[in-house]
Amino acid sequence: MKKLLITLLAIGASVSTYAQLDPLYNQYLFNQSMINPAYAGIHDVLNATIISRSQWTGIEGAPITNSVNISSSLLDNSGGIGLLYVNDKYGVNSNTEIQGMFSYRIEMLRGRVLSMGVQGGMISYGYNYDLLNTEFVNDPQLVADQDDFTKGNFGAGVFYMTPNYYVGVSVPRLLKADIQDGDIKSTRYRRHYYVSAGIILDKWMSVKFKPSALLKVVEGKKTSMDLTAQVLLKETLWLGVTVRDFNAAGFTAQFEISDQFRVGYTFEVPLSKLAPKNFGTHELMLSYDMEIFGNHAVGRRYF
Repeated sequence: MKKLLITLLAIGASVSTYAQLDPLYNQYLFNQSMINPAYAGIHDVLNATIISRSQWTGIEGAPITNSVNISSSLLDNSGGIGLLYVNDKYGVNSNTEIQGMFSYRIEMLRGRVLSMGVQGGMISYGYNYDLLNTEFVNDPQLVADQDDFTKGNFGAGVFYMTPNYYVGVSVPRLLKADIQDGDIKSTRYRRHYYVSAGIILDKWMSVKFKPSALLKVVEGKKTSMDLTAQVLLKETLWLGVTVRDFNAAGFTAQFEISDQFRVGYTFEVPLSKLAPKNFGTHELMLSYDMEIFGNHAVGRRYF
């Protein structure tokens, strides 16, 4: 398993991105149920996480993503449920997603956990062509056969976690979103495959080192890889750097106010021609763990 982790972390040197259709995140490491339903309830708490991301600040029409994720263990901590809400805006597009999640987990020896999850919900795709400066008012090419539409979707995932490392595999949205634009059929969403992995190295008493990777494969597109390296200082402050496809790099920080409450921030800049044309990408996270059932227990966690 550790060889698999090292392999995943090394793959990033040879991959690049073609297009990203799912919303981008940096602050997903403490609540991965936004990409893998098997993560829902994997810790014996109720967790509520809010993430707000403004990408390429200063460029008109740049992506803005807001998400709310609530999940909890239940059934004597043998299962979990979750609810995910995402609103993603970019250009004339405004997409809203609501997904419900359920997971079942198997407790193994030495603190190992294998969790399997499914999710289902709706994604609403919207378009506001009033934001465009068109040559002709009420251009028929922009208003005909391109109404807003809603599609159902479902997904599945597996998440394996030990006290020292984790590996997750998921396809959070299995169905493509195809629509008919007049005489032309177009695909508005393509299936995404995710593989995530991370490990804690704690040879130093006051410092822990956590390298992690997220591999994303989109049908018909090139593979994408996020590489992140974080250190935990005094069990309180996470500091790290992230590289996405060697086209963007960011600095990330998370402050653990307590075992229950953490605040995270990421500043990211593109390593491309976009760099001098924007004020970077900003992402803010608020996360809170709560004990609401008798078998819930808030404690220190690293994933």
